[in-house]
Amino acid sequence: MKTISKHLLHTPDWLISFEKEAASEIVLDPQPGELISDYRMRYGISQEELGELMDLRRESISRIENGGVTPTFVFVRKFVKAMGLIEAIRVERAQHKEIDVRLIENIARDSTISREKMPFILKIAIESYDKKLSKIQKSLKKK
Repeated sequence: MKTISKHLLHTPDWLISFEKEAASEIVLDPQPGELISDYRMRYGISQEELGELMDLRRESISRIENGGVTPTFVFVRKFVKAMGLIEAIRVERAQHKEIDVRLIENIARDSTISREKMPFILKIAIESYDKKLSKIQKSLKKK
């Protein structure tokens, strides 16, 4: 039986699963900072940018990633929601030439991500997707 959170009106099932998996992976890992660093690097985000996104200083992000500080549940939730939104934008970019900004805004609202963060998140997501696509295209040309 499929259950969906009623308050997540616009968030697709795959994104809910992505967020749940990422959160449980981070919380259950003995070195959660390494996973946080892996996600950050996967999306091409600097520690400074992640700090801005999370409303923390770069040094705080560094301490979390290096294991000096254990991330709180609040941090993990906010982090996973931000990474989920970035992933949703990347998927939208891959499936369509134009991003459905209204859908992305609604997903952000479901995730309680502030409107002020949206331009920054869109920039990160599009840049990371475009870099990955470019890398794939270059590797295909070599063959």
